[in-house]
Amino acid sequence: MKISMKTKRITAAMLAASMVLAATACAKEERQTFTGDKTEEPAYQANLDVISPIAYSETDGLNLEPGTYISIIGKDEASAFWKNVKKGVQQAEEDLNKTLGYTGNDKVKVTYNAPAKKENIDEQVNILDEELARYPDVVGVASIDADACSVQFDLATENGIPVIALDSGNNYQGIQCTVKTDNAEAAKTGAYKLADAMGRTGDILLLVHDSKSETAKERTEAFCAEIEEKYPDVNVAEILYVDQFEELKKQIVEEQYAASNTSETENTANAAAGSAGTEAAASTVADAQNTPAEETDAASGTVESDTAETQISAEELAAKSAELTDEDVILYYLEKYPNVKGMFGTNDMATQLGVSALAEKKADHSGNTEKTENAEKAEDTDKADKAENEQEDEILLMGFDAGKAQLDALKNGEISGLVVQNPFGIGYASVIAAARTVLQAGNEAEVNTGYVWVTKENMESESIRKMLYE
Repeated sequence: MKISMKTKRITAAMLAASMVLAATACAKEERQTFTGDKTEEPAYQANLDVISPIAYSETDGLNLEPGTYISIIGKDEASAFWKNVKKGVQQAEEDLNKTLGYTGNDKVKVTYNAPAKKENIDEQVNILDEELARYPDVVGVASIDADACSVQFDLATENGIPVIALDSGNNYQGIQCTVKTDNAEAAKTGAYKLADAMGRTGDILLLVHDSKSETAKERTEAFCAEIEEKYPDVNVAEILYVDQFEELKKQIVEEQYAASNTSETENTANAAAGSAGTEAAASTVADAQNTPAEETDAASGTVESDTAETQISAEELAAKSAELTDEDVILYYLEKYPNVKGMFGTNDMATQLGVSALAEKKADHSGNTEKTENAEKAEDTDKADKAENEQEDEILLMGFDAGKAQLDALKNGEISGLVVQNPFGIGYASVIAAARTVLQAGNEAEVNTGYVWVTKENMESESIRKMLYE
């Protein structure tokens, strides 16, 4: 059939019209779904913004093979800090797979494992052994002990499994990268904040979470150096390592026992020599303190010293030290150093111990004050004087980290300031560092995940709130 030119022109016009309509419809559809140039920031963006270098806060360009396996091992799974490290690890895993478009079995696998109990080095080593047996492409470890796991790290190296560190480094030479807080700067901040708040004078008790991890060593050294260099009238009276508290309890019992025996010996000597005059009493005291057990003058009847009686038995030592709490250890040293005006904890556990110890001290003081007032029927003026003295004797407490207990204590004034780390950022950046290690993309020796100084006055500001965690 022959198609006329007129028909062709009509058909072409209809086709053109339909194309215009289709284009218009598409344009309308595009305009309906357009959301603007700005991409909505994720809720955790503030935690990524403080990571340096910035490359460790981004997943772009990390073209990992499908099924890549990254293993991250923390220090514990129960505390607020490490729960937030885990959240950062999981978010990085999600962001990596989204960026790469991986689903199902192709997904990059990132695991987080940690001891159930805090600072359990044996359990952490067992977890590391189990993970190495699964042959991950890279492993990241937050070392509880900076000198531990060298055998496991050698084995990893032999099997082509690179190792990175997070939160707390390790002395092993083959660590590819360490992701952590700048502990030295953070501890210096805590030191000068506390010293200034103390009026640049007085003693400090430093409560350190352990004696083995790199974080503890770095924070302790930096804190003490800052005080020594810049505050001549401030003194770190004692460094108390929490992992040594059981031994300190025994030492305290022994010191108390020795002091009690000395006091009893002097009292006995003084009583016996009372009728012989001052000079004889002094001689008797000296003799009582210096006479060996085998040379005791039994005829005098004044001293019956015996070596066995001056030393506490092992059974009694164990029993009495078991009765002491961790708070009792701190209270003992507060009594030993009456000029203490400040305490500082190097992590959440140490800081919280300070809170509970000061609460006990305050409760004991209140109880004693109440008894005195009831007995003496103190007048209002006396009460005002006592309140003023209590204020002057107040011990300031500052420290690291920001779990719920610490934030509550900050709100009610039990804690005066906190160095708040970025555990989410540590977890996130550790996964990025691990990915870069697998890709041999080059790593910084250290990645700084940042911190903020938080007080009761600034904790509600938007920029600070974004860094807090419970």
